[in-house]
Amino acid sequence: MESRKPLISDELLEYLEQLYPDRSPDIDCLERVVWVKRGEVGVIRHLKHLHQQQRENILSGDMNNVFRR
Repeated sequence: MESRKPLISDELLEYLEQLYPDRSPDIDCLERVVWVKRGEVGVIRHLKHLHQQQRENILSGDMNNVFRR
């Protein structure tokens, strides 16, 4: 069973991108810190992807797939 995906707002993405910017870590970072930062950015990228899909569905009038896909 596929779960419903929440509506992702522009404001949420902007807030999370400020907290977890998509940039290379400092050269002095420990390896585990690099992997944690990679995970943070991976979550933001996934949410951005869902947000884009939702926007496309809204623009195309396909409201049935705004929350699912």
